[in-house]
Amino acid sequence: MKRVRVGLVGAGAVASSVHLPILTRRSDLYEVVAIADLNLAATHVLADRFGISRENCFDSPDKLITSGSVDAIMVLNSGSHSEVVVSALGAGLNVFCEKPLAYTKREMVEIEKALKSSGKQLMIGYMKTFDNAVIAARNAIKSRPKTVDVLVLHPSGDSQLVTSELSVDMPASPAALNGIFSKIKSETQQEALGEAAAKSFGDLYTDIVLGSVIHEFSVLRALNVHITEVDFVDRWPSPGQSEAIIIHARTADGVRVTIRWFYLDQYPAYQEEIRWVNEEEGHHLIFPSPYILRIPTQLISTRRRGIDHEVTRTNSYSASFENELVAFHNLVLTGKQEYDPIADGYEDLAIAQMIAKKIAEREGTQRGGDIA
Repeated sequence: MKRVRVGLVGAGAVASSVHLPILTRRSDLYEVVAIADLNLAATHVLADRFGISRENCFDSPDKLITSGSVDAIMVLNSGSHSEVVVSALGAGLNVFCEKPLAYTKREMVEIEKALKSSGKQLMIGYMKTFDNAVIAARNAIKSRPKTVDVLVLHPSGDSQLVTSELSVDMPASPAALNGIFSKIKSETQQEALGEAAAKSFGDLYTDIVLGSVIHEFSVLRALNVHITEVDFVDRWPSPGQSEAIIIHARTADGVRVTIRWFYLDQYPAYQEEIRWVNEEEGHHLIFPSPYILRIPTQLISTRRRGIDHEVTRTNSYSASFENELVAFHNLVLTGKQEYDPIADGYEDLAIAQMIAKKIAEREGTQRGGDIA
């Protein structure tokens, strides 16, 4: 089987703890050729660990993209992805992009245009949609839900990563780079929300809604639950740096969806559950921490059989991150994938901006940018 020569943009936690361990283990599918990050010292640490030549470490994505050494780019950096995605597609490279694909409408338009003109492939990193338990749930569902409830209890990132494959000697990002990142983030938030709303809840929009809750959007979509209207949003503390959000939403056919997301710094374990129910059947997905690859996702399905009911349980040990990378390899070779990255990117953005509008309305904050 042909191996895909891949280069990584971003030498942070997700590259170190998840993607590089899987990519190097799956040497039947991939040859990891290069890494790019503005923090060049971080690329050297990962290159030494995973057997990549330091000569193929770059301090900018553009240098990697124009190196001519790769077939595909994996966009794994924190913050905005659109500029790198557009540049890579324009250079004739296939692209895997971690979520979110875009924070603003302008970014989505530019990506869509670049993809159409490139003749190449694009995949978004919604790894939970490749979880075998999610696929089993989708196949088991026989009707439409009455309601879907999502609960996420999110401890600190450090507490999740402590048992992962994260490199322990990663150098800190230089202060000068942090200032650049902060400026870009602020400008992106203002483009999406306007100055007042960005100042009030910009981090909630980029870091929580489009940084974490977006995974719930993707799983709901995989179960054919598409949010088309947001009825109510509460976040707290407010004003301030929010650590919790509750969203009440609905689909076009009236399915009610509730999403409850809580950041709990010292909570003992990551917890994520999705309950899909109607009068005759129910499906309960229980996800482990995404950074621990071999703890199973659980699916509990319940159905009525006359006056009786039956319960079936599925434990999925197959790592969703690995399934996702197998699917990307197949996409590069065949041009075939189940999901439409442009439609999904637009849907994520639409839901996130409906949430932002509801927050602004509830709190009396002036709207601007995309949500004006």
